[in-house]
Amino acid sequence: MSKHHRAFKLKLAQLGQEGSSRALGLKYKINSSLIRYWSQVYRLNGANSFLQEQLPYSCEFKLHVLKTMATNHWSLTYTSACFDLSSPGILFQWQKLYARDGITRLKPKKKGRPRVTKHSSTPKPSEQMTEKELREELDYLRAENTVLKKLEALAQARTTKAKTKR
Repeated sequence: MSKHHRAFKLKLAQLGQEGSSRALGLKYKINSSLIRYWSQVYRLNGANSFLQEQLPYSCEFKLHVLKTMATNHWSLTYTSACFDLSSPGILFQWQKLYARDGITRLKPKKKGRPRVTKHSSTPKPSEQMTEKELREELDYLRAENTVLKKLEALAQARTTKAKTKR
């Protein structure tokens, strides 16, 4: 999600076409280079600027943008403005990843933690389990039993130690 709304960007881009981006930056407390970038995006795309609906960007789109930039010898800023990207920095990242690892790193990845699958609370009946599953369950139960015995022994030791101190 963008920090600034589309209407705000359009307004500042239009004002940046007419006036000083530095004065606008001071007035709205925004970096003047960002206002110049928004003005360039608005100059190239008009009223259809800042409509980034294609998030996350597909691998094919990223490759197309990089190839267009290379064949036309465009700068990062001009290319990102032409394709209405959120910033030239995103294009720089694509360029760096593509140069280092090729097309495989341009594929979008899922963000966030992976979903936790709920395991059924009722175990499978032992008749339906394979021998390997039965052995694994037996090992698990033995380990669990050992831990519980040690825990109980610790609790008992604490109580006897407390009784001897009194």
